[in-house]
Amino acid sequence: MQTVELFKRILKHYSVDIVLAVVFMLVALIYVYDQPTLLSAIARKVALASAGLVYYYITRVAKVGFIDWRDPYDKIYTVALLLYIGLVFALG
Repeated sequence: MQTVELFKRILKHYSVDIVLAVVFMLVALIYVYDQPTLLSAIARKVALASAGLVYYYITRVAKVGFIDWRDPYDKIYTVALLLYIGLVFALG
């Protein structure tokens, strides 16, 4: 039951992003000459992004703890930490 609720929330908040990702992925696969290389690059980027999010969550819990999301400074700090981790994994 929680899985269904999770998918409903994902579709509610990210439906446009999912559609754009699917459309541009199809365009990229149609117009690229070396498809295995493109798929390998996409897999590496997804793996790095996923590792970055896991690292972000572990770091946030270690530094801030579990957040009640009432204090605005907690929100600012976690967003800044997420941006920092994202930049490290995107540029590294």
